[in-house]
Amino acid sequence: MLKLGKHKIEFYDSIDTLPFYRFNAFNKYVMLDAELGSDVVAFDSKVGKIFQFLGKKMVDEALGEMYNLRNVYHNIMTENNVRGMAFACMVRKIDGKFVTDFSYDNLKAILDKLSGWGLQINHVQDKTDELKKN
Repeated sequence: MLKLGKHKIEFYDSIDTLPFYRFNAFNKYVMLDAELGSDVVAFDSKVGKIFQFLGKKMVDEALGEMYNLRNVYHNIMTENNVRGMAFACMVRKIDGKFVTDFSYDNLKAILDKLSGWGLQINHVQDKTDELKKN
């Protein structure tokens, strides 16, 4: 349970208790976050890998990282935080009301709503890390 002001957000206890299709969506966003990321740290990491590959004359690998860098840049510019989307997949109830729509647009709307109530990035990171372990 997470309290944001007067609001209560309830999460699934583990990924094993997720409804089947929500589990698939959660996994998709976790894998995208692990592979690509959506923040400046991920961007810098990709640039570093490109330089490493180029220094070793590994052009194909550098080109692959350039493609990944392009996707990270797109995520940053469109404010598409894939870790946040995984977090939103884990929301079971908001103020006692079940969340049943886990479409991309609704997940973004959930994040917008929770952000307006005071959601912090550490809430997102801590909860997704906790649930990935379970």
